[in-house]
Amino acid sequence: MKILMTLMGLEIGGAETHVVELVKELARRGYDITVASNGGVYVAELEEAGIRHVKLPLHSKSPAALMASYRGLKALIAEEKFDIVHAHARIPAAICGRLAKKMGFTFVTSTHFSFKVNGLLASVTDWGEHTIAVSYDLKQYLLDNYDMPAERISVTINGIDTERFSAAVSPGNLHEEFSLRPDAFRVVYVSRIDSECALAGFCLLDAAEKLYAELPDLELLLVGGGNVFDKLKARAAEVNKKAGREIAKLTGPRTDVASLIAVGDAFVGVSRAALEAMSEEKPVIMAGAQGYVGIFDESKFPAAEDTNFCFRGLRLPDGDALADDIRALHAMSAEQRAALGRYNRQIILDYYSVRRMTDDYVAAWERVRPYGSFDHGDVIISGYYGVDNVGDDSLLTSMIQGIRAIAPDTRITVLSNNPAHTARVQGVRAINRFYLPAVDAEMKHAKLLISGGGSLMQDGTSKKSLYYYITIMRMAKKHGMKLMLYANGLGPLNGKSSRRMAAEIIEAADYVSLREKASLKLARELGVKRELKVSADPAFLLEPAEAPWVKYIAAREKLGKKCFLVSVRSGNNFGGRDNSSDLPLRIAGDIRAIAEKYGLEPLFVPMHPIRDMAITQSLASSVGCGRLLCDLTAAELCGLMGRCAFVIGTRLHTLIFAASMGVPMIGISYDPKIDAFLDYIGQSRFACDTRTLMPGQLESLADSLLAESDVIRAALPGRADALRALAREDCAKAVELLEREE
Repeated sequence: MKILMTLMGLEIGGAETHVVELVKELARRGYDITVASNGGVYVAELEEAGIRHVKLPLHSKSPAALMASYRGLKALIAEEKFDIVHAHARIPAAICGRLAKKMGFTFVTSTHFSFKVNGLLASVTDWGEHTIAVSYDLKQYLLDNYDMPAERISVTINGIDTERFSAAVSPGNLHEEFSLRPDAFRVVYVSRIDSECALAGFCLLDAAEKLYAELPDLELLLVGGGNVFDKLKARAAEVNKKAGREIAKLTGPRTDVASLIAVGDAFVGVSRAALEAMSEEKPVIMAGAQGYVGIFDESKFPAAEDTNFCFRGLRLPDGDALADDIRALHAMSAEQRAALGRYNRQIILDYYSVRRMTDDYVAAWERVRPYGSFDHGDVIISGYYGVDNVGDDSLLTSMIQGIRAIAPDTRITVLSNNPAHTARVQGVRAINRFYLPAVDAEMKHAKLLISGGGSLMQDGTSKKSLYYYITIMRMAKKHGMKLMLYANGLGPLNGKSSRRMAAEIIEAADYVSLREKASLKLARELGVKRELKVSADPAFLLEPAEAPWVKYIAAREKLGKKCFLVSVRSGNNFGGRDNSSDLPLRIAGDIRAIAEKYGLEPLFVPMHPIRDMAITQSLASSVGCGRLLCDLTAAELCGLMGRCAFVIGTRLHTLIFAASMGVPMIGISYDPKIDAFLDYIGQSRFACDTRTLMPGQLESLADSLLAESDVIRAALPGRADALRALAREDCAKAVELLEREE
């Protein structure tokens, strides 16, 4: 791919170094990289690596600078036709976002910091089609302050070049350049010396003032430049004068950071600079403008991982704390300090390599690269999408990802109830599913209609729903499109006309896969003679959210380590059963009893927030304990299920997610599809019926389930893997149909 990176400048700083290391690794992999910024000390390093730099005043918000940057980027992008334009700060992002809307290129951003947000700033900030945050708390910041779907935010790390930063780095002639004492215990601090970043530097000088008499061999080397450099230099002069010697030395901005770290016995700092020092096997005192935890060791890693080594939200540094930590490191033996250094290096090797960081960026680009604006899709997907239903939207995500895993450049259009949201979350073209003239126009250019997944072929909710989906399928065939019924659940089909229309369209389809054996049985009862495949729900292909993000959510929601998940639905007499409004009263006592008996915290999750919130809140209130969890994505829900002892669910996809994660489940059945699924995965004995469910029954089922938990957990993964394989076969069949020439 051909990539344009835009950032404010290339002076010393964590975000700037992040970009430099990233683009150098990309260049080594053969990517064509251009960097646009206001320039700085790292330009020479980029050009030495063969990376083109274009100087634009992207560091300034002045009207003249903004206009010059806008015109310069517009001309550059028009000439070079980049596959991806990637912005690393708010000013470049705002300009690139405006240009992307006019020019139609694929636009991605990175988030390196949290900024103060107000209405005006939020309205002009543009995070592009996808955002890469450098920590999970920054992902949360984006979710809290901007209208961003969680699915469009990925997380990376500050990757370190472990060859450039290693214990083998030579300090060169730095001892002579800065008149460093050969017998000193030297502490190195690296940071931008800006007002928002330099707190730890001033605290370090406060600590030196407290320690100069006690530790006569102490020497500080403060590296960096910025808008409070002169103020820091003046404070250092005060400390030096009081000590009667030059205990603190300031270098100004430098690019030879690896050598500067190498001259130290210990390091003070956070974020990328701290990771670089760890890679060089230095003991590190974690102290920065947003938080402080002291000497880094195994006990500090969870807080470091959660905040990208910035420790946001923790106590701030002060001179006394830093003095205590410097004193403690000074008192250690050389071997004790070396042991800390070896642990630090291993952390970098295991979790923070530049290779892993680059892989994260490439994965994000591959996700959005082919899916910029296009006039018409090759594939149209029809289903119950864009209605704020976690289960049905998970089907769509799974189908899109499964198809693109095989044919990445497939152009997909989705018929959605909320086209703008679907397009943004899924990275597809989307049109209103009820605006048939637009659907008809789309079909004139498309090759394949996928109808599914889910229970689209049913008249239990209303015949209008069945008529709508069959009308869409008939339109596709009229336009000469291929038709695939994708993992459909059939039934109930009560009316004669419903059964006849369903049978006719199944016979007319080019390929049909059904969700379970019960649907196959009904198809045969309808008189369908053609070949039919029993497959699996596409949701089995859904990947759970990454473990660190799940851990972050659990901490955010203050979840205990022992829990079980409960999801109920509001009733609509679907299929002749009534998940009535008194369900909370019938099961609340059982859920409370289960929680008390087994020491488990119940987690209440509405799968369809619009429809299920009231009944879920009522149940949680009646139980009187546990947590109500809202606004979870399907991937996040799957990840949290992995922490649960078991799941109780009335919606099918609650149970599918549990099975996919290998978690035991109890199904409260309101429809034959629940019974059919539980039978399909060998868990039919853990089902109860909403019509006959009585107090005590759920508790009894939970007792049996937990008694057999180990056996169930051993069996479910194999069944889930088999179903995943079937779902992948459907994706491959969709691509085959798309590519087949008649």
